Amino acid sequence: MTETRPGGGEAWQRRWHELHGVLSGKWTFHVLRLLDEEDAGFNELKRRLEGTTAKTLSERLRELRRLGAVEREVRPTSPPTTTYSLTPRGRRFIALLREMESMVDIVPCDPCEGDPCEGEECDVATVDERATAAALRDLC
Repeated sequence: MTETRPGGGEAWQRRWHELHGVLSGKWTFHVLRLLDEEDAGFNELKRRLEGTTAKTLSERLRELRRLGAVEREVRPTSPPTTTYSLTPRGRRFIALLREMESMVDIVPCDPCEGDPCEGEECDVATVDERATAAALRDLC
């Protein structure tokens, strides 16, 4: 059996790769956050996610269902009513994501020569403002 701890085999790498594949999709975190607030139908989610397309939202919901974080209920009304909600595992998952979110601050990135923002004002995410400032100074 392949070891699942970091440094002990490749099973953990595959898990992280697959997880990254799902979570890196555009709008994934947004869908999870909205469903954490309340269950919603497809059109309600699309309305609240300004800028997403029906195709992208459909793909994200399908991926999150496959992950086991979201479930879909179809009620036999006329027309049928579809509601998406977080599963119990999805709720635990979003709690972890919110904990990570609380660790991140957004700080200004001062423009300088060689700046990743190419002279434009920009913001960067950081978990340690001093370390981020030092790294950005190294770019200048």
